[in-house]
Amino acid sequence: MIGTGLAQVLPFAISPLLTRLYSEQDFALFTSFFALASILVVGVGGRYQLAIVLPEKKAEAVKVFSLSIYITVAYSIFLFLIAFLTGIFLNHYLGNYIYLVPLYVLFFGIWSSFSYLSVRRKTFFHNASAKVLQSVVYIIVCVTLGLMKFTSIGLILGRTFGTLSSWFYLQRISIKKIRFTKIENLKEVGLKYIDYPKYGLIPAFLDIASVQGIVLILAQFYLTTDLGYFGLTTLVLSAPIALVGGSFKDVFYQKMTSLVSSKAYIDAKRFFIKSALGLLGLGIPICLIIYFFGPDIFKFVFGERWERSGYFASLLSVSFLIQLVVSPLSSIFNATNKVRISSFWQTLYFISTFSTLGICSYVLKIGIEDLLIVYVIHEVVLYSVYFILQYWTLKRLS
Repeated sequence: MIGTGLAQVLPFAISPLLTRLYSEQDFALFTSFFALASILVVGVGGRYQLAIVLPEKKAEAVKVFSLSIYITVAYSIFLFLIAFLTGIFLNHYLGNYIYLVPLYVLFFGIWSSFSYLSVRRKTFFHNASAKVLQSVVYIIVCVTLGLMKFTSIGLILGRTFGTLSSWFYLQRISIKKIRFTKIENLKEVGLKYIDYPKYGLIPAFLDIASVQGIVLILAQFYLTTDLGYFGLTTLVLSAPIALVGGSFKDVFYQKMTSLVSSKAYIDAKRFFIKSALGLLGLGIPICLIIYFFGPDIFKFVFGERWERSGYFASLLSVSFLIQLVVSPLSSIFNATNKVRISSFWQTLYFISTFSTLGICSYVLKIGIEDLLIVYVIHEVVLYSVYFILQYWTLKRLS
């Protein structure tokens, strides 16, 4: 958590400088780019990288790892072809920057596979170091391009090259101890863990599309400047979620997998409850500070023109809290191999998100503040259902 925390603190610490180098429009472009990229990265590795930690034998884990890498490369090439055709026939709002999406997906996918390989080996220090390096490179690229006035693409390249550097770091550590398996020898593990792409891929697409749904709606129906303000809001709020949730999720997944594999179901349920209470205890103080002092904090830290971002953060503070608690625990479905239950919720979440936000923005044409309030209510209800399903899954095992 210390290493991952440093990786989150560094970009957050440099944000006051970035908000003075980059405009609201630059943040809007950055937000739109990664809304699309975040949806597409769900397909990397065919979701097989999630299964790297499961095999008892190292040889089988290597096969799953190799399969995930091959799928990522093929998937990225496919996305580039789609982007090329889109660039010819459509006037996409990202313009030529859409060609960078497949490149980012490739870097992220390979990094993800190496990251799960590191989780399997319990080398959490390597994962944390890779994330710190990713943040350092992000800062260097963003600040350099910002000072050189290449602001339209600076934030995008910063994140892209940061991910690339993180991949190279993990590969340099892991590649000495692993040899890729030939494609023709991967059929057996592909079939053994077929549930991950079969039942996890489409629902995961729907899940991330739902998470990014608010960005897609704002990009389509609201002002570009408001999208930029919202982009900074999500950038700031995602820092503690990634710090606490991201770092904890890796350890939680490995620990829960170990408890379930050894059939220590009562201990697994206790660990789940303690984890939820611990995350809640960490999240409540942050939520209260954002709710009562959000606009003032943003105005002081990021500059007067970003006060509206703080107002958005205040509105979203409650949804931030419930996501902080529930999201890291979602790996319980992978640890128990009950991905079908997760698929049910993800499908429900997708349908309810776009139907709710779509009706409010397109039909009712409500203002952005009212839209965010509706969004918060929706998140609280749906994530509460998600938490109940997580607990119910563990309870059934015991």
